[in-house]
Amino acid sequence: MRNDTAQQLDPLGGLTARPFVIGAVAVSLLVSVSMSITSASQVSTPLLEIAGLLALAAAGVCFIRASSPFRAPFPLRAHATVCLLALLAILLNSLAQWGSNEVVRDDWGAVALAILTLMFGSYRPGWEIMVCAVVCSAVIGGLAVAQAHTFVADVPAPVFGILAAVPVLAAGAAASTFSRSLVGSLLEWRSAHGRPEASVSGDGDDAGRPDAARASHLVHLSEQVFPFLEGVVRDPQLTAADGDRARVLARELRMLMVIDAERSWLMRLVRDVRDPQHVADSMGEAERGYVRAMVGHMRRDDGLTDERMRLTLHAEGSHATCTLSVPCAPEHNPRVQLAPYIAVGRSIFDSVDWRVERGMLTLRLTFQPNETRGNK
Repeated sequence: MRNDTAQQLDPLGGLTARPFVIGAVAVSLLVSVSMSITSASQVSTPLLEIAGLLALAAAGVCFIRASSPFRAPFPLRAHATVCLLALLAILLNSLAQWGSNEVVRDDWGAVALAILTLMFGSYRPGWEIMVCAVVCSAVIGGLAVAQAHTFVADVPAPVFGILAAVPVLAAGAAASTFSRSLVGSLLEWRSAHGRPEASVSGDGDDAGRPDAARASHLVHLSEQVFPFLEGVVRDPQLTAADGDRARVLARELRMLMVIDAERSWLMRLVRDVRDPQHVADSMGEAERGYVRAMVGHMRRDDGLTDERMRLTLHAEGSHATCTLSVPCAPEHNPRVQLAPYIAVGRSIFDSVDWRVERGMLTLRLTFQPNETRGNK
């Protein structure tokens, strides 16, 4: 059984799905309150009914929080918590009507859980969604069978159980199919297009302003090498002085290339880099691409002072950290713009943390250096 999820393979897809999660939670609460009001005559214990609605609201809040890009990827425990809180709401709804429930179709618990279950397809594996839906359906069906003696319809008790469980089973099957189909499509796309890491490479090594080494190359070529070569073209007769000049130019250009080669890829990206342990050289392609994309984003953000951007890398044991700091304007809130980058980063790094404190935006990335991975 594969544990791949659509959110892990396509973090931005999880970000896109979040508004639908919020909408589903709102709809489930609206439906539950409406059905609770219309069937108020069957409620014998109003306090339990209210407690059930609050438990459903808690399940919705947990779902919305867990689907946040700043908490990605959506964990198994959040899936279990949402379902358990929803089952608690269903149990309280049943207890509130125990002995006075006449029609199983107007019980809102199964409908509300079915609406929430439809949204799990973007965040959890298909098999897990189906297993959870079957378990929840069994509980819902069991509660309906236990109350069968109070229902006005004259049919066998198992029929009530099936009728109550169908919404969650159907929603679980739909969400599970969606998850498997989307994951399969994403894996097929990755296989067809090779390494996916290139898609997050952002602006590449040249993100932002040209660095001093690149400028030195261009100045040397335009002011020294090109004029010399043009003179050779105009007058093919080379003198001893021309030979000496050619050797001097070649030596100078070689020195510039050596200096450039000794600079890490991060030093070409950000001026202020502190990496005494040369951790940057042990970062993988996806990690490098993410840092490039993040630096490019920060340079385009008018609320950030990119000239004072600083990158600090440190390794300790089997883990390393990359800390990106940049001054932030007091009135500027980078949260919305950072959301897609945080979502993607959480699928690449072990952890991604950010904060704005005392006018400074700090992004902290934790990862395992390539050498560490190879030794495992």
